[in-house]
Amino acid sequence: MRILAIILHCIRYSWQYVKKVLRTFRYAFWLTLPLSGFTILLALIQGIILGKWYHETQLQQPALLASNLINIKTYEWFKEPYGENPLFIPRAPYHIKQLHNPLTWAQDVGISRPRGWKTDNVGVLAYFNALYRRSRWHSPGWHHWIYLSANEQPLNETWNEDPWDRAFLDLLKHRDRYEPQRRRNFNYITCPHSFLCSIWRVDGPALLHFTNEPLKRNETQKRSLKPILDPVHVRVFNLPLNESVIPGRFPTHFEQMRSITASNSTYWTKHEKYSNFDLVRGQALKVLAKLQDKYPKTLGLLTKVEDKWTKLIGADGLYLIELPRIFAFLAGALPSHYGSRYWEYFRKWREDREYDRSPEGKENKPVGPDPVAQQLQGFLDVLSDEDKEGWSKTHQGGMILDRVQKGLKNKDWDGRDEVLAAIEAAVGP
Repeated sequence: MRILAIILHCIRYSWQYVKKVLRTFRYAFWLTLPLSGFTILLALIQGIILGKWYHETQLQQPALLASNLINIKTYEWFKEPYGENPLFIPRAPYHIKQLHNPLTWAQDVGISRPRGWKTDNVGVLAYFNALYRRSRWHSPGWHHWIYLSANEQPLNETWNEDPWDRAFLDLLKHRDRYEPQRRRNFNYITCPHSFLCSIWRVDGPALLHFTNEPLKRNETQKRSLKPILDPVHVRVFNLPLNESVIPGRFPTHFEQMRSITASNSTYWTKHEKYSNFDLVRGQALKVLAKLQDKYPKTLGLLTKVEDKWTKLIGADGLYLIELPRIFAFLAGALPSHYGSRYWEYFRKWREDREYDRSPEGKENKPVGPDPVAQQLQGFLDVLSDEDKEGWSKTHQGGMILDRVQKGLKNKDWDGRDEVLAAIEAAVGP
């Protein structure tokens, strides 16, 4: 009984102490409200906006992953016998391998995972942790670059070409002439509809840099003939660069790319390593900037008033402003994010419940047509009779057209199962 009394006394004393602290915070809040009122209101609104936005971007990622894998399975129908999937064949405009498969991107650029590494989350396959480069003790430093284009089809429209896409092509041509490795240590990704860009939080244009430098070798490794697993470090260079790479002049798009990717360049050493938080923050600032331009008389005006008022009272960067800003932002972001998440769970539960009660659900039929078959049927639908006749006149075209038409008529489609099997094989048993 005495122990119970002591416990109750401690709880009662702790509660009294907590109430005093909360009361102190309440007094401080009311005293500083005239100074931080605009900041609190703006941060609360921004939190509500970004909480929902962050949830929506997370919600898109599974759909992007499925779409990327379905595209790969669809293009399997267009390869030659014993040939390679057309998506994996280097072609114009860059004639380097485009990374389509989010499950094998690391192997495609020459990166491996430690032996025994596995995960039950397919998204972790895209993360930049546990990345290693297999090398020997005498191997030189390794560098690899991935260009992230902001366009789905770079340089497809010459009248409206992206200057960064053009600069990247010029960079590859320059490397073919002046660099020993030429363009062999380059790949590219088109960010629209890309799962990798989404989960990396990079919109493009940007350059991703992978390296195992600085190399660290102990005496045992120097004497050993066994392969060494060097940790790989990743850096993101969003384009255009914020700082000058050529002192005293404003560099062109090509000069910016060349300066950071040259084999003798050390510019990458001055750049911070990949930070998902920093990139999410950068995307969030872009979202807010667009909304401020879209609503100049409400959110835009409040942002300007808050900025001028904070500078007027000289409180910019002080705890007097920053602490209320953080608490107000969290007060808006957390309910917005988790509210959106649980509302999505509820909506999905209702859809599944209605489907289970439908005739299709009772017969355990799949929802909608097979995605691979649907894409192939869409391919046939856009072909005119003249197009089909033109395809049939060539050996390869006629063979592909005949295979697709027969497959759509006779095949018992299992595209969903093939995609799930690919994911299970990638994440491991």
